[in-house]
Amino acid sequence: MNSFIDPYKTKLDKEMNQVIATVDEDLVISKPNNLLGNFLCDLSLDIVKKNGFDADLVVMNNGGLRAPIYKGDITNRSAFKLMPFDNMLVIVTMKGEAMTEMFEYLAKFQEPTNGLTLGIKNKKPIHPMINGKKFDPNKEYKVVTSDYLYTGGDQMFFFQKGSKMVKTDLLIRDSIIDYCKAKKVIKVEHNKRLYYVK
Repeated sequence: MNSFIDPYKTKLDKEMNQVIATVDEDLVISKPNNLLGNFLCDLSLDIVKKNGFDADLVVMNNGGLRAPIYKGDITNRSAFKLMPFDNMLVIVTMKGEAMTEMFEYLAKFQEPTNGLTLGIKNKKPIHPMINGKKFDPNKEYKVVTSDYLYTGGDQMFFFQKGSKMVKTDLLIRDSIIDYCKAKKVIKVEHNKRLYYVK
């Protein structure tokens, strides 16, 4: 049995250990902002736009980030450890009450995002800004997230109040790999997205 399996294992190990990029700092989870979450949200927005989709912001969850990426080489294995699930990127059109509920959720649980800056005071949202502009409850925004979260994962039920959902057919794990291969050197933004207000 071992002699039968070993050639396949050797080939798989070689593919999984292939270096696809490098990073000069540890990408780990922290709150209210975290570099690992920033990395995932940034690449998600980049990938959907490069595939012809329109989007304003990204919201993901810390619970879906299953492994850190440490300083040095990023391999295919790194991507599989970070995102072991076959989750897909979707785009949800939202406004008004749904967006307000999302802000309240983010202020409470401090999940990763892109395109949004949000003050937090006593676990309540303060001054939401989307791409540098004050949130308009009457405007529709296109939010990138995962199909798991869209269906209410981690109790993100506000996505179901969106007016429209578009499947991109882009798997998040594949997007991580494609993004890393294209960039070669990963530089993650340190800008404040969620921040505490005294």
